[in-house]
Amino acid sequence: MRSRFFERNRTRLIGAFAGVLVIETLFLVWIERVRLVESTHDLVGVSYALHALLAFHAAAMVIFFVVYHPEKIKPWLARIPAAGVGLTLMVSATIALFDQVTSGYVTLFPVHLLAFGLLLYVRPPWGLLIFGAPTALYATGVAMFQADNEMLQTQLLHGFVVLAGVLYASHVFYSSKRNDIHRMRILIKQNKQLDRLAAHDALTKLPNRRYFERQVVHEAAINRRYGHTATLLLIDIDDFKPINDTDGHDAGDKILQDLARIFRQHVRESDTVCRWGGDEFMFLLSHTDITGAKILADRLRNLVETTPFHVHQKTVRLTLSIGIATLKSDKTRFAESYKLADIALYQAKEKGKNNVVIASE
Repeated sequence: MRSRFFERNRTRLIGAFAGVLVIETLFLVWIERVRLVESTHDLVGVSYALHALLAFHAAAMVIFFVVYHPEKIKPWLARIPAAGVGLTLMVSATIALFDQVTSGYVTLFPVHLLAFGLLLYVRPPWGLLIFGAPTALYATGVAMFQADNEMLQTQLLHGFVVLAGVLYASHVFYSSKRNDIHRMRILIKQNKQLDRLAAHDALTKLPNRRYFERQVVHEAAINRRYGHTATLLLIDIDDFKPINDTDGHDAGDKILQDLARIFRQHVRESDTVCRWGGDEFMFLLSHTDITGAKILADRLRNLVETTPFHVHQKTVRLTLSIGIATLKSDKTRFAESYKLADIALYQAKEKGKNNVVIASE
């Protein structure tokens, strides 16, 4: 059962046990109290005590459901709700047994069984245990202590008809709930996929500009609050257009994918690297000053320069030009930070490409 029974039924369990508490309290005050005073049968006192036990148990279960929440509960405590339902029905069946001996009539057990069976979402195999075992006890008591054969048949028929209806309803309700949950999970998964597609470049699987700019706003806020520094790297592939023109766009696409994989492998989880557009990539280096950014930029430039890229059974050599700028902490000045990085990138190109240039503030 784990915690799923609790998760799906918490509100219903509160209502069901609150109803049991009210009914049992009324029985104790208006019916069982009178029977206890007027009847001379020794077992009436036992029946009264069981009704009191049922009322106390229902109150304890209501308090339990109010205090504990499914997402915070420990695994062993998550079994209590199902056990509580089973215990309630077993005590109710036992009361029915004693009522059978003392008065020959059975009242509350079928009502309890019907109420719990129609209210709760219970997985079918567990439903047979939770509802079937108390019904078996109830039927045993009726068969053992009911002397009137017509009354015996009526009570057994009522009990098993209620059980059959409860098991069927439980199966239908559970299947419906499970299908609803399944559809909801599919919808949530599809929405997550759509969000990911909307925030990531389809070719390289890197974040796109939209996602990157959100991260910039977040990083700028952290920097303003804690006085940290973040840095931008703007990277451009040198002489990339001739590769597309000579070897085709599929070759260019493969190179972009290979570069994206290299970039992902050489940044921290706290950093963000995105495809800025075309053959340009932008890095947001969290908690990194210009010196640290320069070290990473040189490492990436040297790595790409010495890495052979294979397209169409031929080897292609690449170089990178990189511009570096400090991210302005003012969230409205990202455009200024980007402009500085872009100017630095242009200067790297002017210096003969395959260079790293730090922007002048």
